[in-house]
Amino acid sequence: MLTSDLQRKGEMASMARVKSRAALLAEIEEATKRLKAHDKAEAERIGNLALKAGLASISMPEEVLLKAFEELAARFQAEYPAVAEPKTKGRRSAGPAQAGADVQAE
Repeated sequence: MLTSDLQRKGEMASMARVKSRAALLAEIEEATKRLKAHDKAEAERIGNLALKAGLASISMPEEVLLKAFEELAARFQAEYPAVAEPKTKGRRSAGPAQAGADVQAE
């Protein structure tokens, strides 16, 4: 009796691991949304840094700026081949830190 109970639990556990097509599609859709949100946040962060660097006040064709960004990316990819993603969550910006951000919690 104990063996059959263990077998049944094993069968139920293996059946529980199988996901439906709809569930998998929902996971893909959610991952796609998270990826788009990530890309948007990164674009905003890089855009803010470009503004701080003064790129908005330079009048140049988009192709020239794109080529400069590609060269910059190639340089840093060669120099830092495995750059880790930032560990911060939430909104990231190049703006000032919140008041009291430098105070350590006791």
